[in-house]
Amino acid sequence: MPARIAVVLVLLLAASAVRAEVIMTEKAALERAFPGLVPERRTLYLKPEQVKAVEKAARSRMPSPVVTVFEARAEGELVGRAVLDTHVVRTLPETLLTVIHPDGRLRMALVLQFAEPPDYLPREGWLHTLTGRALDDELWPGRGVRRVTGATLTVQALTEAVRRALALDALILRGKE
Repeated sequence: MPARIAVVLVLLLAASAVRAEVIMTEKAALERAFPGLVPERRTLYLKPEQVKAVEKAARSRMPSPVVTVFEARAEGELVGRAVLDTHVVRTLPETLLTVIHPDGRLRMALVLQFAEPPDYLPREGWLHTLTGRALDDELWPGRGVRRVTGATLTVQALTEAVRRALALDALILRGKE
């Protein structure tokens, strides 16, 4: 009997440790990104050559060839796109919604869920420092992106997710090669 209780306790503790903290729902993030609009959701199934092209441009590996993209339009005109990216930070997942202007610059980045300890997540103000950025050589921690003490791996993971979204937008969504 005590062995069963110990097993149940271990399983409960493991399950609670793996559970990601939802910071913002997808719906709330899309409302914040595109107020008053209903973005169209698309699922892209990238071909191996498309994955390689995005990875080369972003200088970061894609977590999956299946990508969820949202496009928002007002009166038929593109207002912006958003890309969902779930990736591992240190050992646990994080989901980021990267919102992109029609010209390919970053509009905003929103963390939807974060399973690592909360201390490893940079403050929202840090995410605002990425606003307006394009995919270039300065979009790296220690170059044009500020590092955050105690959140080094998170900053790297967030920056790489933004780079992947911007590369995906440039190469696949806007059709630039």
